[in-house]
Amino acid sequence: MGSISGSHLRNSEDLLRRLKGTSMRYKKMASYDVKSLFTQVPTDGALEAVWRVVINMDEEELPLPRGDFMKLVSMCVNFGSFTFEGEEFLQHSGLAMGSPLSAVAACLFMEVQEKDHYSHIIGRRAIWLRYVDDVLIIAPNRTDLDDVRSQLNRVNPQIQFTIEEEEEGKLPFLDTLLIKTTEGLMFRVYRKPTNRDDFIHYLSAHNERTKKGVVMGFFLRAYRICSEEFLEEEIEYIIAAFLKLGYPKGLILSLRRRAEEIIHTSRLREGNATTKTSYMALPNSEKVGDIIRMLRSTEVKAAVTSGTKIGDMIKSGTKMRGREDSVVYKIPCTSCDKAYYGETKRGLNTRIREHKADLRHHRLTNAMVVHVDDSGHLPQWNRAEILHEGMDKKVRKSIEAAYITTRPNINNKAGSFTWAKSSANIALRDWLSQRANQDAALYVRTPP
Repeated sequence: MGSISGSHLRNSEDLLRRLKGTSMRYKKMASYDVKSLFTQVPTDGALEAVWRVVINMDEEELPLPRGDFMKLVSMCVNFGSFTFEGEEFLQHSGLAMGSPLSAVAACLFMEVQEKDHYSHIIGRRAIWLRYVDDVLIIAPNRTDLDDVRSQLNRVNPQIQFTIEEEEEGKLPFLDTLLIKTTEGLMFRVYRKPTNRDDFIHYLSAHNERTKKGVVMGFFLRAYRICSEEFLEEEIEYIIAAFLKLGYPKGLILSLRRRAEEIIHTSRLREGNATTKTSYMALPNSEKVGDIIRMLRSTEVKAAVTSGTKIGDMIKSGTKMRGREDSVVYKIPCTSCDKAYYGETKRGLNTRIREHKADLRHHRLTNAMVVHVDDSGHLPQWNRAEILHEGMDKKVRKSIEAAYITTRPNINNKAGSFTWAKSSANIALRDWLSQRANQDAALYVRTPP
C-alpha cells in the first residue's frame, strides 16, 4: 500500500524525481490508461470523493459552511446540460467535459479508488504513479500485468483500463521515453511516430517573445528530461527543427545558452533552499539589455517596466471617465447609526448593484450581508452618497481606511491602511477641506 500513497504526478519533471535512483533489477514496466475517465466517473462516486476531503478540512478554510459548499458542488457535478447545433442535450452519466470542476473531482475519485481498492491489487512491491488518467506501474518480473489490469477493471465496471507493456526495455509515458538498463532508468524526450515538428514559423505574425518562448520551452524540456547520454542528440534535433522553420541560428543558440542558465540557477536553488532571489525594477530603455546581461552572473533578477503603452496614448477619454468614477462612498443603515464605507474605480451605481446581488445571494463575504444577518437592519440604498471622487487608487484606499477608523461602521475589515484615530481625523479634515475648496472654485467659475 505504501507504494501507491501520494501517487498523483504534477508533470514529467515530477515523474523523473520520483523515479530517480529506482533499481530496475528483476522489474518490468507498463502503462495503464483509463478509457474516457471524465465521462465514466460516476457522479455519486465523485461527490463522495470530494466529501472525504471536505470533511477533514477546517470549515474556516471553505468559502461557505460545509453543508452549503457540498450542495453547490453537487449542483455543479450533476449539471450535465449542453447545446449542440441549436439543440439542448442532457448528459446522463459521468462528469461534464469542459467543466473546471471535472478534473478535480475525477482526480479525487481516482485517489479514493487507489486507497480503497487498487493498492491491495498491485501489492507493496510495485510502484504506481498516475497523471490524471495515465498510470505508470513498475512491478517484479513475475507479476502478470495483464491479470492485474483485469483485477483493476473488476473494481468498478465504469472505470476500465487499457495496457501498454514495455518493448525491448522501453516504455513511453507522458512526453518521456523510459529506458530500462542494468543500472536503473534512463530518460529521453518521446515523440509519437506521427509527430511533424509543425511549430510556429519564424515569419509568422506572432510576436518575437512568443517565438522565443516556444524555442526556450523545447530546450528547457530537453535539459529537464533527458539523461546525459541523450541530451546532445535532443539539442541537435531541436536546432535542426527550428532552422527548417526559418529561425536564425544565432537566435537559437542564444536561447539554448539562456535555457542552460535557467537550469543551472534552478539546480543551485534546489541545492540551497534558503537562497532568496532579489529583483531590480528597470525602466524600459535602449541600455536595459546590457544591464540584464550584467545581472545574469549575480543572484539579482531584472524586471523591466513596460513603459508607455499604445492604450495610454489613444484612450484618454476612457481614462478620464474612469477617474470620474473613482469614488469613496457611504451606504448608511436604516435602523442604526452605522454605515458601510467603500471605495471603487467603477462608480457608485455599479457597486450598489453588486452589493444588492451579494445580499440577494446571501454572500457572507460582504459585510452588509453579515450585518443584516446579525441585526436584521437593511442598507438604506436611497441615501447612499459619494464622499470623495476623482482620487487615485492609493488615496482612495487611504480615505476609506480613515473613515472606517473614525466613524461608526459595519465593515468587517479595517481597510488597506492602518491609521491611528487622531491621524485619521486630521487627514479626513484635510481631504474634506480640499473638497470644499474645489466645490467653491467650481461655483465661482460657473457663469450665472
